[in-house]
Amino acid sequence: MKQKGRYVIILIVVILLWNTIVIKPLKIFTVFLHELGHSLMAVIFGNGIKGFRINLDESGYAITMPKNELSAFIIANGGYLGSVFFALLILKLKNTFVKKYILGASAILLLGVSIAYGKSVFTIIYAAIFAGFILLLYMLKNEKLNDWVIDILGVSSAAYAIYDTFVDTILLQINHKLGLIAGWGGQQPVTDAVIIERMTHVPAVVWGMLWLIIACVAVYTTISGKKRQAASSRGKRKTM
Repeated sequence: MKQKGRYVIILIVVILLWNTIVIKPLKIFTVFLHELGHSLMAVIFGNGIKGFRINLDESGYAITMPKNELSAFIIANGGYLGSVFFALLILKLKNTFVKKYILGASAILLLGVSIAYGKSVFTIIYAAIFAGFILLLYMLKNEKLNDWVIDILGVSSAAYAIYDTFVDTILLQINHKLGLIAGWGGQQPVTDAVIIERMTHVPAVVWGMLWLIIACVAVYTTISGKKRQAASSRGKRKTM
């Protein structure tokens, strides 16, 4: 099965099962990537993190220590963009020699960070279950199954990150301003975009749209890149 076809199948199944318990662990994995994005930016551009937390309701937060306003700005942007980056990195690395290490490295990273900085029992339990699942996969020694799991993690995480940006940032902010749907977003939720709005005085919906554009371009570039590379290789062979 061609890679793009597999991505489409995974995306369709994820959409059909979106609000079911089957997809919930994948959504929580994306929340993990989101908080990991904040944490990584805090380590690189700030003074590190004090801890982070993910919840069963797919929410989470990271307690970061920025150095200054610029550092805080970069850290706040690291969540949504970071989750998309990590999701696409998973898909990209699958086509390299490190493919067999992707799942194991992800499990070790999540479990290690959770034990060191996790601020809730659920955070650690989820990471432990994820690590146990990956260990079971390695014990089965089924390369095709591993390929599917990598693709499912990458595609579902990218899809959820884009969905979350569109719905919980852009649409929620529009509804908060216009009051189109009563009871949804009645109080201003303190999202990453709202935090950046307070820093820059640029509306949160603008930041959400910027993230969405960057995410969509990154996803398109990553998925279509392999096809362009293959076409280029065929062209070179013909001219020799």
